[in-house]
Amino acid sequence: MIGKRAITVAATAVVMLTAISALALGHGLGGPGGGGHEMWLLARAAGLNHSQIRSVFASDTTLVTDRANLKAAHETMMSCLASTTVASAGCSTQIQSFSTALGAMAQERMMDWQNVLKTAPNLAQAATVYSQLQQLHAQKKQIMQSVFGTPGSEASPASGSGSSNE
Repeated sequence: MIGKRAITVAATAVVMLTAISALALGHGLGGPGGGGHEMWLLARAAGLNHSQIRSVFASDTTLVTDRANLKAAHETMMSCLASTTVASAGCSTQIQSFSTALGAMAQERMMDWQNVLKTAPNLAQAATVYSQLQQLHAQKKQIMQSVFGTPGSEASPASGSGSSNE
């Protein structure tokens, strides 16, 4: 009885982790066609409007196919992870199929972003904005390190001691 319960708990944990990761990844790709919010910002900074950007992604039939393939691979993987198959045979094939579909979609999205930016009237402005974003990311990293310490460090930044108050 305990063995079946442990398998059920483990399978549930894997399913939840996969779902959360998929949601986080999906959000991180942002906007139609993906690439994140930074790509939209760069395209807008380069002088492109919303309809110009959207039209490139809307007309990409390969991207439509990639989305369908990703959805099917995700459903198959989730079905496997939520079944007793995960305990016996595993789901390596389904996970690999999902990963491959995700990679294909990401590649197609970035090719679309490249095509969008090829038509941009002001790439110099996009380069300036990108440089500013890099500086902001570096500042954010410094702030996070000053608050939380360096990775792997247990020291509290306020106390400077080697112990943690957790």
